[in-house]
Amino acid sequence: MLSRETNEIKSPEFLKLNPRGQIPVLVEDGKVLREGAAQMIYLCDKHKSPLLPQSGWERAQALQWLMFANASLHPAYARATFVNRNLPDGEIKDKALAEARAVAQGMWDEVEAHLAAGGPYMCGDSVTLADIVLTVIANWNTTNYTFGPKCKALFKAVTARPAYQKALAAEQVEYKAAA
Repeated sequence: MLSRETNEIKSPEFLKLNPRGQIPVLVEDGKVLREGAAQMIYLCDKHKSPLLPQSGWERAQALQWLMFANASLHPAYARATFVNRNLPDGEIKDKALAEARAVAQGMWDEVEAHLAAGGPYMCGDSVTLADIVLTVIANWNTTNYTFGPKCKALFKAVTARPAYQKALAAEQVEYKAAA
């Protein structure tokens, strides 16, 4: 497994796979996929996984929430992280960090409202990729965000899945967002 901490993703061998030096990267039969959401969709389609409906409105909804997690919520977290790491301490940093975190919190509030209207999962009664990605993101910085009861129930349901437990153990991650 490659690591950001050991800078393996900047090695010449890795940069041949992904010139941006970013993970994840999926290599199959000499072909490379560099974007996480594309990888997830490809693998679900390949294995006909129930985590992504095969067609119709159900698939569109699952893709919508996957893209929300990947292209809206994830960048919102990235903005807050960038501000926190790169601005000097002081009033400007505090204001910029509060604004960045407020954007991400608003997205969690949207997830909570959506789940309250039709959960227990983002697409109703069945877990999808979107639920898994949201559960992963929620654990990135639990002290700066407030998760409502529906979000916490979602996180508990997803983290209770045997495959998720196996991944947490393999990555040596303690899951805190559901607490």
